[in-house]
Amino acid sequence: MKLYLTGKPCSQQRHCYYVECSSVSFIVDCGYQRCYPHDELPHLTNEQIRSARYLFLTHSHENQSGALRHLLSSGFSGQVVMTAETAQQLPHPVDEPIILEGLSLPYTETELPGGLHLIWGRSGHCCGSAWFRIRDGEKSMLFSGDYYPAARIHATDAIKGIRADVAVLDCDYGTQSADTRDEQLDTLVSAVSEAIADGRPVLLPVPTYGRGLGIMACIAERLPDVDLFADEHLRRELSQLDATAMWVQPEASQLLAGMFVRPIPEEFVALGVYLISDPQLDRPESLVLLRQLLICGARVFMTGTVETGTYASTLVHSGHARILRYAIHCTQEEMLAVARQNDFKKIIAYRSDYAPRQSVYVI
Repeated sequence: MKLYLTGKPCSQQRHCYYVECSSVSFIVDCGYQRCYPHDELPHLTNEQIRSARYLFLTHSHENQSGALRHLLSSGFSGQVVMTAETAQQLPHPVDEPIILEGLSLPYTETELPGGLHLIWGRSGHCCGSAWFRIRDGEKSMLFSGDYYPAARIHATDAIKGIRADVAVLDCDYGTQSADTRDEQLDTLVSAVSEAIADGRPVLLPVPTYGRGLGIMACIAERLPDVDLFADEHLRRELSQLDATAMWVQPEASQLLAGMFVRPIPEEFVALGVYLISDPQLDRPESLVLLRQLLICGARVFMTGTVETGTYASTLVHSGHARILRYAIHCTQEEMLAVARQNDFKKIIAYRSDYAPRQSVYVI
């Protein structure tokens, strides 16, 4: 097997991996990254795109799947392997995908045409997110996606007791200490509480899938008297919990089902916490709401990565927004804890001491 790192070297912001095997070739993820002007797409050659028999998608976030349309227009004619939930979340349909839930159960190895053997499990990052162990003969690779074993909301199938020659592991938070997780959450809750007590509404831009449910659950649990407002997408995600039950932890599902989340009012600004599924503030309607809230003295808290060149970045650098992280990725410490539970000969973990030193690995 030969592994090509075709995303951004030494960065986890644009995932894409091309793998040559003895009989077939495949791609894992195809991220798009808007903060790299004129270099947003993976560094895949047209030959690699056309030769790949499979594209394995760990989940639907843009930095994992955003270049899918580019691959299709560049000659990819293989099959996309993903969960049914990920397929529903993609902005455009995919013809004849291989749906993991219909293929096998988590932890159960199954063979794909061409001789690849696949094991998969839930990664805890968002509804539909998965990790993969892919074997070709005696050689194997594990791709964790954005695996997060400490997930508060989404269900995980632990990466444990698995052998792989190479493991590409999530380590997006690098060398920061995992001990700060509770402190980070306390800081976010305190900031929200202080703003509301001061009569100021709060705006929280969040990803389309994933972090928003966790933040809503946290605020509902720790600040039960604070009114929650959310856009149509997030409210729809809440209303579909029964359909996505396998992706949410049972205790979290009960908490989320008991929450009352109001639609965002159009004619006035009410005191409360507003969540919108637009993490970089790209959409015109988000900016309209932002201006209405800022006029009323709102506080804006960014809970994830703020990408260069976005309006969210402008807001932070101008002092009109603060970054208060809500953790959904592994630190190096947590990544190494995962590695110790498995038999990995080689680890590739961006933003860590195990970041790649080359762009091609022969196994």
